[in-house]
Amino acid sequence: MLSRIRWNIWDFEDIVDLLHDQNRVCIQCLNYPEVFEDLYEMVKRIKCPVSVSAQPFTIDEMRALSEHVDRLSISLDCFTKELFEKYKPFYNWDLHWVRMRKAVEIFGEGNVISHMIVGLGETEREAVVTLDELIRTGVRPSLFALTPLKGTALEGMPAPDLGTYRRLQMARYLLLERCIDKEDIRYDEDDMISSFGIDVSKTVDPEAFMTQGCPNCNRPFFNEKPGRTPYNFPCDISESEYMAIIKHANVD
Repeated sequence: MLSRIRWNIWDFEDIVDLLHDQNRVCIQCLNYPEVFEDLYEMVKRIKCPVSVSAQPFTIDEMRALSEHVDRLSISLDCFTKELFEKYKPFYNWDLHWVRMRKAVEIFGEGNVISHMIVGLGETEREAVVTLDELIRTGVRPSLFALTPLKGTALEGMPAPDLGTYRRLQMARYLLLERCIDKEDIRYDEDDMISSFGIDVSKTVDPEAFMTQGCPNCNRPFFNEKPGRTPYNFPCDISESEYMAIIKHANVD
């Protein structure tokens, strides 16, 4: 299972020829000793654009992948080192950053992605600091909301507040598009964003609230619930939806 979805199991040999005419193939890696060898044999045989999401590989491994892969995701998931050590103790925060920076050198600025999960216990100020650092490093952050799934260790945690999520979507967009600097953002006593120092309704594109994936991503409902307002909209946003989003963000 990945988030809410049960995936069908296919033998690679049965489907590899069907992949050549696709707009993009996305490979999500598990962590096991032979993962790079298996991955490399796959990407060598896929004749369309390929995205890979995985734990940090070595520099030589990333260079080898870059011959067949144009997008690489190394996900922090957590906005602070403390949360990272709590929820991902089998990885190393500092190594993730080292490898992300090297990945940018290899794959190019904007072609390295780090998925970030809102709702693990970070403050909005902490989230902005990490978003800004990722963007300055040349990594493109992609926001997802914590999805408390039954039967998992986090099933008892609440999904993130929608207002918080909207403000962080705005922060990501404004920092990524260089509309503001991190220092322009103001916070209240609870470290919640109170102002971006600009009129967001005239600056933030509706695209900021849509699923931010690789080109041709067709998994837009990754962390949404049917019948509820989406965290990440899967399609174009109407004017009325956009104005409701701006109002919900509650920033000056």
